[in-house]
Amino acid sequence: MLRKPLLSLLLGVSVLSAACSDDEPTPDPAVLIIDRDTVDFGELDVGQSSPEHLFTVRNASPTAVESVSVKVEGSGFTIAANTCEHFLDAGMECEVRVRFSPRLAGLNEARLMVEGAPDGDSAVLKGLGIGYVEVRSLPGDGARVVAEEDGWSCDEPCMVPVRRARVTLRAEPVGLPTWGGDCAAVAGGGCSLTMDGRKVVSLEELESFVRWEVRRDSHPRSVATTANGDIYVLEIGQLQRLSGTGQATWSVPLSGGVKLALDGAGTAYVVDYSGRVTRYVGGLAQWTSSESTETLSWHNLAVSANGHVYVLLNLGNGVDGQQLKLIALSPQGTERWSLLFDEGQFNHASGLEVNAQGEVYVSGSAFNRDAASGEPEHVASYFRKYSAEGVLQWETRNNWYLFAVNAEGATSTLLPHHRPTGGFIQLWIDANGNTQWDATIPGGPGVVTLQTFTSTSTLLIGGHELLADGAQRGRGWFSAMDVTTRAPGPATFVEGSTGSAGGPVRLSGLALTPTGHVVVVGGFGAGLDEGEGFIRLYDSRVLTGAP
Repeated sequence: MLRKPLLSLLLGVSVLSAACSDDEPTPDPAVLIIDRDTVDFGELDVGQSSPEHLFTVRNASPTAVESVSVKVEGSGFTIAANTCEHFLDAGMECEVRVRFSPRLAGLNEARLMVEGAPDGDSAVLKGLGIGYVEVRSLPGDGARVVAEEDGWSCDEPCMVPVRRARVTLRAEPVGLPTWGGDCAAVAGGGCSLTMDGRKVVSLEELESFVRWEVRRDSHPRSVATTANGDIYVLEIGQLQRLSGTGQATWSVPLSGGVKLALDGAGTAYVVDYSGRVTRYVGGLAQWTSSESTETLSWHNLAVSANGHVYVLLNLGNGVDGQQLKLIALSPQGTERWSLLFDEGQFNHASGLEVNAQGEVYVSGSAFNRDAASGEPEHVASYFRKYSAEGVLQWETRNNWYLFAVNAEGATSTLLPHHRPTGGFIQLWIDANGNTQWDATIPGGPGVVTLQTFTSTSTLLIGGHELLADGAQRGRGWFSAMDVTTRAPGPATFVEGSTGSAGGPVRLSGLALTPTGHVVVVGGFGAGLDEGEGFIRLYDSRVLTGAP
């Protein structure tokens, strides 16, 4: 930028040019300079005006400037007085007085521009606006207001300076807040403020996301909901039916139930460790299938809307060898057909699902044991679809451990990233076995361990946090997956106890009620049956982030 020494430099160049040319010398271009490069006006409350700062503009050339003008480009600064409005002779000066009047909190920056000559000049103007948030009331019971961007919080009425143009307030503990005052609602129940002055807010009410909770002695195994809003929960030693308000309507003792499924009429089916399936109506066992296994195992169960039952049994002790057997049962409990999976020495099931038409989806893999080293050798991986009569429709050479099938027969598969930053890869496979798309979700609230389609084809996903060391389990979480945008919705964290932080939490089941509320079952502890279990009903608004 040109400054005072420029005059002598320009005069010297002019003399040299005249001495080296027979032509008439060309006048040097006029130059206007401001006496300072930058001025910091400091901090000032929004709506106030600072003292004026003086800037001197000099015509640093031998040529007069016919029409000098100055202006401010940017916000927060105004010209209070100005003598640089007309003719400015060579070597002469004029003055500009600038005032800082912030209209928004945060950093205000502008430029003072002087024009009228081929070479103009500018100076940077800086100032920090300060707004104030006044929190006038809170509902008590440990509630507090937290500034999302600023990091400050209030657990009682307070007045806080804010040095940002916008700030979002959240309520803690996480719940459904009712805000009053100058708030603009944002997703997730936040209060957004544009800091163009003093803002007054109040947290009038903080309703818990959890509508009710039932504590259990151990972790429930699985959960399902009926069309009328009742809730079935499979636990160690019993099958329990609850109303939509969490009241037990009946329970029946069980011996080793491992998986629960419902048909379209809301009838419950349970498979136990031995592979026997029992159908329950009104709290009474209607029938029990006859086939069982010698070795107790976690068998898979799926039931179609019309009551056709499919059970995938693990045959063998898993030490010398293991086969899989898929058995189709009628609604009356009689065997319709069966398939044996014996493609290697060890056959492992990864999942079993059924669509609304009764078509069956099986995923698994097969291994042999190397005779010399004893190490497993991969033989096959598969994902297969069978008709309701057991005829193979198609297969792919993949082994999906985490898949779900919607009513139309499309499959969502998830490949989780087991790292603290979470994330996963999702593939969408149509009813004919063709991969329609895949999407990479680079991060998220944690590791995905559950996914399930609801009766409305909403895809619920859930899992747990993986703490920074990459080994310890943290809080549980769940959200709705938008399969159109291929993006998870807002995540709801499942704390160690209602309304307070804690962990670790293990989720074992997710379901949606007809009114859109989310039923979550699991337990407090990293391992299965470590600590108490719980059944919780979360408000439907947690899935959308609506206030």
